[in-house]
Amino acid sequence: MGTEQQGDTTRIRKSSRPFTGFLLGLILGVALAIVLQQAGVWPLDRLFLFGVAGVFALIGILLGSMGRDRVGAFASTLPVILAVGLLAFAATGLTEINENGQLNGGCTVDSTSSVDSTVVTDTSKRDPFDIDPEGSLSWVARSPGPIMDHVWEIHVDVGGFSVPVAGNDVPDPNSDGDQENTGDVADVSSYVQEVSDFTGLELRGVFEVGGEIEGEGGACDGFAFVRLTADPLTTLVSQIAAGVGLLALIGLLFLAFSRTREIEVDIEAGEAEDEMVGAGGTAGVAGAIDTEGDDGGPGRGAHVRPEDDDGNGPVDSGGAGPIGDEENERHQRDDM
Repeated sequence: MGTEQQGDTTRIRKSSRPFTGFLLGLILGVALAIVLQQAGVWPLDRLFLFGVAGVFALIGILLGSMGRDRVGAFASTLPVILAVGLLAFAATGLTEINENGQLNGGCTVDSTSSVDSTVVTDTSKRDPFDIDPEGSLSWVARSPGPIMDHVWEIHVDVGGFSVPVAGNDVPDPNSDGDQENTGDVADVSSYVQEVSDFTGLELRGVFEVGGEIEGEGGACDGFAFVRLTADPLTTLVSQIAAGVGLLALIGLLFLAFSRTREIEVDIEAGEAEDEMVGAGGTAGVAGAIDTEGDDGGPGRGAHVRPEDDDGNGPVDSGGAGPIGDEENERHQRDDM
């Protein structure tokens, strides 16, 4: 920031802040996506997470540059490249916008909750399988043949990346040759809490949940869309995201309204004030010199009486001679 005098105006300069705008927009976009995901609106897939973040990053760059003085080409270009990169990665998820659940390998999964029932392949991003976190859940998973000595894993998709939430490290022998796995949980909250503790996040909102099993006799994999119902802004994750997003929004508004601007300066008033200061200084000097008038009153300065050349004391202001000699002559006339 700087100032620049131009005629009768002063220009208060504000440098462009494209990278600051990029970061604030990115934070706001991610926070908004998390709040909507926790509310069960849409999962954090590539299109949604990186698309929202990229759009708000571009808006932030615009707000950080609009109405401000330009900075170097590198500082102006890099944030735009990063924002466009986010949008380009988000665009790779356009083909999955209407995606349904899938199962591969001949396996089937049927699930029933206290509020919904479905098969995996019937779920979608628009219509996920609803589960009450305080309710019940049951499922039946079948394979076309026994899968022996198998390992399995369940993961959640976040922005196109798999985050494991459960699995086994030691292969299950399946010595009985079962082809069916069943479960019936009267209160799913304990299971949800176990997964939340494993991931470090409160498990709420809509997710893309995937799984796979592999061993002797076959392998299956697939995914479904599941929504753990929750009221908006009731989870700790959504509250933190909303708070951080609000701070980022305030920062963007500050950038938007803090711009380079010109203010008018009253040159005539400034010159008049300078003249008054100058006149006051001259009057002060005159007053210091002319402090006593001819009649002993104020208004004429004191007479300085320097010594004569012979060092006989001070002389009068008229320069007639030493004061001491004049007084002696007056006394002699009085005696006569």
